[in-house]
Amino acid sequence: MKRWTTWLGGGLGWALGGPVGALLGAALGNALTDFWSKDPRGAAVPSAERDFHASLLVLASMVIKADGKVDQRELSYVREQFRQWFGADRANEAFNFFKQVVREQPALTTVCAEVRRHMSLQGRIQIVGFLFGLAQADGAIEPSERQMIARIAQYLGIGQADFQRQELLHGSAEKRLDPYEVLGLSPSSSDSDVKSAYRRLVKKYHPDALQGMGEDVVKEAEASFRQIQSAYEELCRARGIK
Repeated sequence: MKRWTTWLGGGLGWALGGPVGALLGAALGNALTDFWSKDPRGAAVPSAERDFHASLLVLASMVIKADGKVDQRELSYVREQFRQWFGADRANEAFNFFKQVVREQPALTTVCAEVRRHMSLQGRIQIVGFLFGLAQADGAIEPSERQMIARIAQYLGIGQADFQRQELLHGSAEKRLDPYEVLGLSPSSSDSDVKSAYRRLVKKYHPDALQGMGEDVVKEAEASFRQIQSAYEELCRARGIK
């Protein structure tokens, strides 16, 4: 079988119109084109939504194999995401595509370079959040999985602060979030620092920036944004900030 890197520019293009789509199409066949470009009702799927899901398909496969084994809980997490994205009838077909991508690993730097070139920062941040959720699905994030996500985040142009914030927001549900950590601050930060940090995060994390990438992506962004809002409101109450 040809190496993944020889399939770049194979004709399907980015998300079935660019190199990431060429990777998937060459490996999985042209049937993927119709699957990925149409929703269950046969309506065309916006290109930004195809971009996001196609990118996740490839990058999630790398995280799943990072610890040297494929955990069933991680596969179940991906299957559930597919069910939410594509509906129950199409989820199994999407999952079969995914399992084949898991077996055939593309070049990480090449895929990330294409994602970075074509996708907004907000979308790339959401990808990192999804990958942390995937790694957490088996109960704990292994060092090898974290290292892989860190490499992906670096190649996607995600800064350390946003990487750490996604790790925090998608960590164990039992752990109470420190509002200072969520906002990237310390207890010694001034009230002005708190307000400024929140304004910056609103611009970067507001779900409106992800319109067109799919309802599931927007909902995930809304959940993260609510956590940021809650952290800010908690600090405002504690400090008496009006």
